[in-house]
Amino acid sequence: MLFSDENVAKEINDKFEPVWVSVREVPTVTIDFGNGHKIKRTLHGNVASYVLTADGTIVDILPGLYERDEYVKQLNNLFWVHHYIPLSRNAQVFLADYHREQAQSIKTSGKALEVRPFADMSKMAIEISTKTILRPPGWSAGPKSGVKPTATVEHPDFSKPGELAHWRKLFEDTAVNERERRGPVHAMLLAHPGAKPADVTKQLYREVLHADIDDPYLGLGETLFKDYPFTEDNPEGASKASLGAKHSAPKHSQAI
Repeated sequence: MLFSDENVAKEINDKFEPVWVSVREVPTVTIDFGNGHKIKRTLHGNVASYVLTADGTIVDILPGLYERDEYVKQLNNLFWVHHYIPLSRNAQVFLADYHREQAQSIKTSGKALEVRPFADMSKMAIEISTKTILRPPGWSAGPKSGVKPTATVEHPDFSKPGELAHWRKLFEDTAVNERERRGPVHAMLLAHPGAKPADVTKQLYREVLHADIDDPYLGLGETLFKDYPFTEDNPEGASKASLGAKHSAPKHSQAI
């Protein structure tokens, strides 16, 4: 729904070469009411937007779903980070500095730094570095004291794109992404210089998005099986797998 928005699609197609990759099959749930009626639903999955260089090195990652305007803003920031990489003295050092300063900004202020566009067309072009391209949160907005917050809709009509763009849950998820998830993403990429998606995707989903793609029950095993009295209904090995899932994270995180 986010990627079908005209503004989002235009931003992506104008500035990036988009590629969609599924990291696992889409989980579905079927409920049989025993009277001939059944419903089948897909579980809400999660998504991460990677911005990569031509050789597949990760520039940055936007974790989770965003509301439209903030997503476009953050994509634009990452477009400019990517643009500046070949102009820096050392690409790996440049990205490390970028992730370090972003992680620190989020830790201290709860917000990421903004990326100055067209810095290479100014006097600062002689030395592109994070000091010349990063600006405090809210820098691009300037004084906008008279602007009212966007009105949100708690239960949108999903057939109406206008209402969907103002779905309250998207705004809440966006706030969580920026406040709680972006910092760990920067720390992860700082710890894995030159990382490709295959190097960090499992860690990202497990530790940042809390959806372990190696767990067959996506973290729901304990809820589904621990206190369920009719154990004969459980899939073979389900209880053992669900209880082991909690303890597997440190082992996996060391291996990645």
